[in-house]
Amino acid sequence: MFSDNQDRLQKTIRTTSAGLLLNVILSGGKIAGGIIGYSHALVADGVHSLADCFTDVAILVGAHFWTKPSDENHPHGHARIETMVSGFVGLVMILTGLLIAWKSFGSIMKPAANPPGWIAFAIAIISIASKEILARWTLGMSKKLKSPALAANAWHQRSDVLSSIPVAVVVLAARIEPALIFLDGIGGAIVSLFILKLGIDILRPVLWQLSDSAAPPEIRDELKRIALSVNGVLDVHNLRTRFHGDGIQTDMHIVVDPDLPMKKAFSILKSVEKALYQLGPGVTDVLVRLEPQETKYPVSEP
Repeated sequence: MFSDNQDRLQKTIRTTSAGLLLNVILSGGKIAGGIIGYSHALVADGVHSLADCFTDVAILVGAHFWTKPSDENHPHGHARIETMVSGFVGLVMILTGLLIAWKSFGSIMKPAANPPGWIAFAIAIISIASKEILARWTLGMSKKLKSPALAANAWHQRSDVLSSIPVAVVVLAARIEPALIFLDGIGGAIVSLFILKLGIDILRPVLWQLSDSAAPPEIRDELKRIALSVNGVLDVHNLRTRFHGDGIQTDMHIVVDPDLPMKKAFSILKSVEKALYQLGPGVTDVLVRLEPQETKYPVSEP
């Protein structure tokens, strides 16, 4: 387990460090290019890339904690730290979107005197290409490592791609027809809407998980089916689930024949636990309790 956590940490750091380096370069280039090229939309997009740097740092720091094995103070592990970092990414995106929306409104009310320069268009195109490559790589790595924090960061990077597209469009339009310069502020507003939506999409499941919500009905049904498939299990009830990082913790009561020897009954219990670990979708922690058939118990969870 320790070596697995170390491997997960190293891959997370390698992926995020590459993203941080690119974001530092892009944020500086966009902000400088936007100022030189008279493009408010590109400056707004540069602020977005700068926010990416903060989330990259949060992941680099957080990864050192959430990959630690269980200890006396955290017997269930440290996976919740990764969930909280994912929430931080979403929150930063929302705040960034609100800031850009405010600045864009001012730009719409008072457009720039000069149309954006071609340098703004070139930087926007470079950003689209480089961030799409980075987003795909990060998303692929998040799936391999089953990391919600990396997945959130990948979508943050993808939002940079989506926000740079309207920037390129409005800059090109203003260069072709200077009368369309007012579109630059509108482009910044569009960027803010992209960022706000993605931030909310990231934050919503984080809050859902931190509130100890149960796994979806289909997962609970699958866990019950797996337990009932073990020979000797007559019924399953008091099935409970909750998310813990990228995994699911579950506990349940299984009903067995009361005339079974204690050793046999516990053998069935261990078989159920093993089956849930091996076959349960995303199961990382299992607690199974025995009950004899005569015991009165609540109606099974649907």
